Amino acid sequence: MGWLFEDPVTVIVAGVLIEALLGVALYNSGQGKLLWAMGGVLVLTLLLVLVELVVVTDREQISDTLSGAAAALESNDPAAIVSYIAPEASGMRARAETALSVVVIESASFSGLDVIVNSHMIPPTAEARFIGKFRGHDRLGRMPYNNVLRRFVIDLRREGDRWVMTNYRVGGEPEIGVE
Repeated sequence: MGWLFEDPVTVIVAGVLIEALLGVALYNSGQGKLLWAMGGVLVLTLLLVLVELVVVTDREQISDTLSGAAAALESNDPAAIVSYIAPEASGMRARAETALSVVVIESASFSGLDVIVNSHMIPPTAEARFIGKFRGHDRLGRMPYNNVLRRFVIDLRREGDRWVMTNYRVGGEPEIGVE
């Protein structure tokens, strides 16, 4: 059902194709009752798009969490970035605060997001894999490059109506997070 709740493109394309077929059939047959079918397909397509807009999946919530964390990085606000990290993930919190005290982030984004949700756990957990992109500079001018592109794996846990980060791995580095 991800195709329905994650992206309206499939529903819109299917609706347009069915409308086109019904339009051709109407043109060839001249039967006015096909207009009712076309109206029904239009209403159904609009309803399905509305459902997609209203239903927020775990994957969309996790994407929103990561987008919020990226915005917090860009604002160079340690308190804002720490708000996306679980309270017991003290190692991850300390690393974020230390990094932001040394580096000024000019832009942060991610792409290629792949999310695996384990809804059988209580509370539900997830793993997000993506490519993180950062541009910035260190405050002392010792960093040899300003652009960073790395693979990340972030572990998350649902807390109430939001997802928080509990652990992360960068490429093949050891885990840092909940101790």
